[in-house]
Amino acid sequence: MGIKDIQERLLTLLADTGNKGLSYNEIVRQLDLVRKEKSLLSEALQDFIECGKMEKRNRKYRLIDTNLKDKPKNSATSKPGLIEGLFDATPLSRNQSFAFVRTEQGDFFIGAEDTLNAYHDDLVSVEPHYRNGKANYAHVRRIIKRANETLAGDIRIANDKAYFLCTNPKIHNWFEVSDLNSATDSNKVVLQVTNWGTPLYGKMPVGKVIEVLGLSGDPQVELMGVIRQYKLPLEFPDSVLSETESFSDQISAEELSSRKDFRNLFTFTIDPISAKDFDDAISLEKLNNGWRLYVHIADVAHYVKMSGSVFAEAVKRGNSFYFPKKVIPMLPERLSNKICSLRPQEDKLTLTVITDFNTGGKITKQQLVESVICSDQRLGYEKVDAFFEGNDNDLSEQLQQSLNNARELSALLTDIRLRNGYIFFDLPELEYEYDNEGFIKRLTLADETESHKIIENFMLVANEYIAKKLTELSPTTLYRIHEDPDPAKLQWVVELLSHYGVSFYQRDSLNASIQYLLYSMPDPDYHKVFDRIILRSLKKAKYSTEHIRHFGLGMEYYTHFTSPIRRLCDLVIHHLCKIHILRSSKEKISPTQLKRFASIATEQELQADQAERDIERIYSLAYMKGHIGESFSGMVISAKSAGLIIRLNEIPVNTILKTEQFTGRGWKYLEKEMRFVNTYNKDYYQLLDKVLINIIDVSDDIYVELQDTNVAHIHSFQNPPYDSTGLPEAASHLKKGKNKRIAVDDKRARIKIGQAKHKQRGKR
Repeated sequence: MGIKDIQERLLTLLADTGNKGLSYNEIVRQLDLVRKEKSLLSEALQDFIECGKMEKRNRKYRLIDTNLKDKPKNSATSKPGLIEGLFDATPLSRNQSFAFVRTEQGDFFIGAEDTLNAYHDDLVSVEPHYRNGKANYAHVRRIIKRANETLAGDIRIANDKAYFLCTNPKIHNWFEVSDLNSATDSNKVVLQVTNWGTPLYGKMPVGKVIEVLGLSGDPQVELMGVIRQYKLPLEFPDSVLSETESFSDQISAEELSSRKDFRNLFTFTIDPISAKDFDDAISLEKLNNGWRLYVHIADVAHYVKMSGSVFAEAVKRGNSFYFPKKVIPMLPERLSNKICSLRPQEDKLTLTVITDFNTGGKITKQQLVESVICSDQRLGYEKVDAFFEGNDNDLSEQLQQSLNNARELSALLTDIRLRNGYIFFDLPELEYEYDNEGFIKRLTLADETESHKIIENFMLVANEYIAKKLTELSPTTLYRIHEDPDPAKLQWVVELLSHYGVSFYQRDSLNASIQYLLYSMPDPDYHKVFDRIILRSLKKAKYSTEHIRHFGLGMEYYTHFTSPIRRLCDLVIHHLCKIHILRSSKEKISPTQLKRFASIATEQELQADQAERDIERIYSLAYMKGHIGESFSGMVISAKSAGLIIRLNEIPVNTILKTEQFTGRGWKYLEKEMRFVNTYNKDYYQLLDKVLINIIDVSDDIYVELQDTNVAHIHSFQNPPYDSTGLPEAASHLKKGKNKRIAVDDKRARIKIGQAKHKQRGKR
């Protein structure tokens, strides 16, 4: 009996029983299946569940619709109450498989037994369950569309069998390899999935190797694995390169005649020292009654027309991808690094936002013009900061004066932004140092410095103005928005902070409340732990044609205009500026097109962020493999049911102390407090604890154990007193009177935190 025969008999059987449902063993008995046919039955059941014909509930299989017997396999389910969403697996789900499904109705928890056969980013149909009218948990009933048919990862050979483990930790299952295609143990490969398996019946997914990338651990091989995992394009199509070659690198007299000539202004750029795509430059004049700021942005739209192949390719890519020692650009290098890049001592076409400020930093006048500039000098952030610190005076007198003026104006703008509700998170970023062979020799943290803040403030001025002007003149535009937070998540943060002695007070606005919260942290350790927790409780910024106030920046209108070389949104905004503000273009952009661009730009930004996080994780793991057996000090920055997340002091990486490594038994996890307590001896592990650890394993993560010493664990924050149950009481530090507890369910309150591109800090 083949699988088709079993499928037909199975559908008939369930329909004939009145669809009351049958268990697996009941089906086996009634179909009178022999041992070899049981595996075919398991496969048939799995297929029917995935395509929406069947469901499993209370260990019994039922047809979702008895009329589905004669419908094609891929027909959509008609069961009421099912909703669609994206399957989001947890990074710690390896061996502890659980996930969330993100839907328009909210996020639903998916337990290990209810994932069906879904993998990260799959589009699924779930049966939702609510609690008090809010999303609670769900069961995956159907896999609508697989996110990946190919995966990048590592080959492992054991007992003469080949296995594959994906680079992405959210793809947590091992795969059986049917065809190695000359790959060997510890090779990084690309796997094509041929069968997704049947986990409920112990059947592993299967795939075949279609590309061997090289030896795992090599930085370039690991980087290529991430590139393949996210299917990032390394080459531009011939049509795009051909069109790019047609662009002249010379500016004609006709092009100059219609533009403001700012080549006489002293102009400079400030960028990372490794950057080649300079899309912004500044000029600044100190006036008797204030300042005049010129923000010059590369006029990419002059070359990249919306009807051309280059623009079409930019839409596909969405943005540039920045990796250690490698950039995958949105535009061909001839454009991004040469023709459009504002390189020193070269005439360049630009769009310039001119802003006049009074002596108090208040804007008095603004305008946008098409222009031409010639940058006088290219500066790196480090050099500017060295000058401000008095360690580098090897600059011209004119440049020194310009930088001091910029510093003065920026300080005023920062004060104004804070008064308007700007919310600042000081989150240092990971940076790498390499040896001559390209391997990492050191990991460090880089703080946002004064030079970054200057560029950020000046770019914010330009972005806000363009958003206001396009709102006024264009029927539809693209905004950079950040939606309201989930009240339940915000409430959870408030309660969590209360357990660690930090109160959330009601100030004049929600912005001010969050500012005060961050300001009131007792010491830097609190910032290291809670700044990220607060930020992660908020929704992510995105692009939209819908106007929503940018709360985090304290701005009513905001967009991205200042990076057209590396971001699709900025390039589209430039075209809108030429159409509606400058009236120098007759191109047309429909609202439907803008919505599509917003969706692509948001999706690709998320992908870029995830890809960059993946390579950061891989490089950190590779570096830490050389430190197995070594001892470090660290601090607990997070706690999950699986264990503690410990940030090392000597090396800026996160490690895991699993619960099985805890001393003794009787440990209970308190989710609301992010704390483990021992019901026998009243011991506890919690956030902010200082620990001494040993690195015991580096594989899919960095695993540690506590050192065998009396001082291996120190409580930085004293636990609240225990109640009669032996568990800590929730501390209440909320004050009455003027400072009332914030109403997290206030619908007027909005939190929308902006995100700076981490490879070019300061350029929001």
